[in-house]
Amino acid sequence: MIKPVGGYTVSCKADNHSVDKTGHYTDPMMNWPLRGCAFTNEVGEALRPLIGNYANLTWVPALMYIGADVYDKYKNDRTEYSPDSRRALKQAIFQGLASVALPVVAVKIGQNIFSQFGKVMDDKVSLNAKEHISQAAEHFIANGKMRAFDGRDEECVKEFLSQVTDSADYHYGKKPVRLFKGDKKHHFENYAEKTIRDLIQLRKDLLNPSEEVKSGGWYSKYISALKDGQTESVAVKSVLTKYQKGKMLKGNFIKTVGGFLALGLAIKPIDNFVENVLIGKYVGPRIDKLKK
Repeated sequence: MIKPVGGYTVSCKADNHSVDKTGHYTDPMMNWPLRGCAFTNEVGEALRPLIGNYANLTWVPALMYIGADVYDKYKNDRTEYSPDSRRALKQAIFQGLASVALPVVAVKIGQNIFSQFGKVMDDKVSLNAKEHISQAAEHFIANGKMRAFDGRDEECVKEFLSQVTDSADYHYGKKPVRLFKGDKKHHFENYAEKTIRDLIQLRKDLLNPSEEVKSGGWYSKYISALKDGQTESVAVKSVLTKYQKGKMLKGNFIKTVGGFLALGLAIKPIDNFVENVLIGKYVGPRIDKLKK
């Protein structure tokens, strides 16, 4: 269908929108696999325990897809070209909830649930608590604390435990509240102490290696770092950090599995809930009453 607009002829038919053989409307932006582009950020968040801040890159295709879909709904009314800002607003809210906020929440819930598997291990500490301790250890290394306490092992342990304990508490009014309520304090502190003592021992082994240590992989990484031009201090920090990150790989993989499972189970229910309940019954009718 063609209609004149300001001296030009404009098609009234929406681009790439059609009806299928049964007469049902088909929206290419909401059909899989294209619809899956909206969830690349959730995939990234599920993988974040393994890939770290590289997960931020997965938000780019998701946001591009969401922007394209919102513009498409502004421009097209199903199979007809008919710009409407109210329709775009409804789609923006739908995408914000169904493709960003609620799926990310589902991923985090899945990761937190699977974090509890850490408590069945010998140390009886959740994976989230272990991750917190590991990150504290990496900061401790990066800030040069290991070198600062060289030869004063007990003072080093005491300082690290103090930092870990303080960072694991937050204050609600005047009362301190633990971030990891399900973890018993002595299990948490025992794991933290073992973490710092292992790092202290590894540092000693790198700087004063025995013949057995020299044949090990961590010492080889240390020598390789020195050959690459790193100073002794930087090379030690590099190896200690890699060692600490390596300890978390198994736990991070478990959390990643939990995130993916939660995402897979939640995608369809979230889509239906947001579209049919939040938008269909509450938000949509109110937006339709706004002036065009």
